[in-house]
Amino acid sequence: MTVKDVERLEHFAMMSGLAPQSVDAIRPDFPRWVRYMKENGVTEIPDSPLTGPPRGVNLASMLIQQKAGFKGNLIAHELRNLTGIRPWKL
Repeated sequence: MTVKDVERLEHFAMMSGLAPQSVDAIRPDFPRWVRYMKENGVTEIPDSPLTGPPRGVNLASMLIQQKAGFKGNLIAHELRNLTGIRPWKL
């Protein structure tokens, strides 16, 4: 984990539509999230939801969505399926 990885994740959060105050609130979690993403096969931390490796974008989106408390059960469900956090539910 590097400072650049954390900065990329911070930029990702901003590009995801979070207000600066919301990014400030979740900033302490970024180093842990970077470690988690690296442990789960992400080689490059994305800096935007529109670019970067799909697995990294999906994991970063899921972590932000869970922490920020977005209300979107369908999106949360799909992100858990895409990232393989748990088995698919049919």
